[in-house]
Amino acid sequence: MSTFPWSEEYETGNWVIDAQHRRLLELADLLSRAMEAGRTEDVAVEAAAALENYTRYHFAEEEAFFAAIEAPSLARHRRMHASLALDVESMRFNLVSRIPGVGDQLAHWVRACLVPHMQRDDVAALADVRGKTGGAPPADET
Repeated sequence: MSTFPWSEEYETGNWVIDAQHRRLLELADLLSRAMEAGRTEDVAVEAAAALENYTRYHFAEEEAFFAAIEAPSLARHRRMHASLALDVESMRFNLVSRIPGVGDQLAHWVRACLVPHMQRDDVAALADVRGKTGGAPPADET
């Protein structure tokens, strides 16, 4: 069973963004499982790096999409993404430095930061654009 399972409640209505969000949760789950298994030397460090890299990739893709569709919340979104990316970088640093509590930090980040961002901020950004254009933004531009 997944530590951070996907839920329909997380869907934004944009299949590309949703697929990337699913991948973020899968990578967070991989990191969680590696830490639970005590694999901080190799697997967990690689999983943390993969989560950090994919987080930055996803945020860049999402921001490019929001810029292309002229989402009014783009500047706010960029600031939120920068903060979330720093959180992931901090987790990886703490893991490599053997600072305890990375598992708790990861769980908090996913449940209190990432998932609410997906549910609240990403959904709202797409809804703003739908309201502005009178329809759904294209799903294939990210």
